[in-house]
Amino acid sequence: MAEPTVPLSERVEYASPGWLAEVERFLNARAHMFSNQPISFSMRLDNPPSHLRDDANGPFGYTIRIGRGSVVVEAQPDATADGFERGDYNAILPLLGTVFDEDIEASDRMDRELRILLAKGYAPPEGKPLDDPAVGQAFFDMHNHMARRTVNNPDVLHRAKHLGLEQNLADLDDTGYTVLKNAFSAEFADELRAEAHRNHEAAPPNTGFRATMLLRRGRLWEQAVIHPWVLTLAEYLLGRGCLIYQSDTIIKGPGLDTHPGLHADYGASRVAEPFPDYCLEATAVWAIDDFDADAGPTVVVPGSFRRRRQVPPGTTREDAVTIEMPKGSIAFWHGATWHGAMPRKAPGTRTSLHNAYCRHFMRPLERYDDIDQAIVDRNPPVFSTLCGLDDAFGKSGDTGADFERLRYAASAGYGQTALG
Repeated sequence: MAEPTVPLSERVEYASPGWLAEVERFLNARAHMFSNQPISFSMRLDNPPSHLRDDANGPFGYTIRIGRGSVVVEAQPDATADGFERGDYNAILPLLGTVFDEDIEASDRMDRELRILLAKGYAPPEGKPLDDPAVGQAFFDMHNHMARRTVNNPDVLHRAKHLGLEQNLADLDDTGYTVLKNAFSAEFADELRAEAHRNHEAAPPNTGFRATMLLRRGRLWEQAVIHPWVLTLAEYLLGRGCLIYQSDTIIKGPGLDTHPGLHADYGASRVAEPFPDYCLEATAVWAIDDFDADAGPTVVVPGSFRRRRQVPPGTTREDAVTIEMPKGSIAFWHGATWHGAMPRKAPGTRTSLHNAYCRHFMRPLERYDDIDQAIVDRNPPVFSTLCGLDDAFGKSGDTGADFERLRYAASAGYGQTALG
């Protein structure tokens, strides 16, 4: 069984006292390699979560001061530091959680996608660059060291607000579905399509129109499953600690009717009616190609999740709403929402990625607790969580349940959206 990359007790929130202390410890262990020339770096973070702030009115951030053989990390920004940067807390956080390793192509792709997605959250750096090679290497190593320890902002509503997702949350509450526009680049879409077609073409004959278990199939799929907008919507509906339920791609050719009629996604889990009044599963569908009227797009019945039941026999798609969205969009819906898809009328194929998420106590369709440890180690803590490595389920021993994981799930607020 795979394990979290670092002990659960070592996970910290970005710019929290624990995070600053670990940065200071890490850099001090390397301070003997730095020149004697003092240098400082500072980060100002706008819109931090309130639970991290002592002073709601003053600037928030941190400053790293490298002196003669020692490093001090202060819990406030300094605009006069040699290097100074400023950005929104929630916009910077996904980059802080990116592990940059020897796979340069994957690292550059993730950096590219996040900087496009979250561009409004940054200001250009000020001051002089860190030109000491030893310091530069130490900061790079520190980044990866902390990326493996830094958890997401647990205040999901705060995160959604400052990522510009409040209307999407309102859509989910009102209709049970929403569309994230400009959620990924055309370049990423082309990379996903090419990899999806390689997977499908390599499958045995008569396999069908799906390729599944994607988190075992390469970096593209690992990066997609932790998309910061999608994760925020998933945790809004499912609570923190949610799991990946299923990850697959669909290639739809002319005339193919992949989902006849309508359904709710609770069928595979045999959820009894009436469904709970809270969400158990939610799905993100990536438009790798355009979802127009002839492409065989998804259709939904707005508000149907409130009926808390499966689709009655004989229900047709006539009253459903078509989700038409351009390449680079992501549709996201509550798993109890009635939906389906129309047959493809156009020539050629339409490729889509489907990542479904579920509450931490659900049994997913796909199992990842035995995923290659190297895959876990090159990703932030949320990837471990999605794979089911952090919770106590299935991990009891001769002396009982895994109480370390039980305590962690309680302290991390698994199953909750709001703090407290």
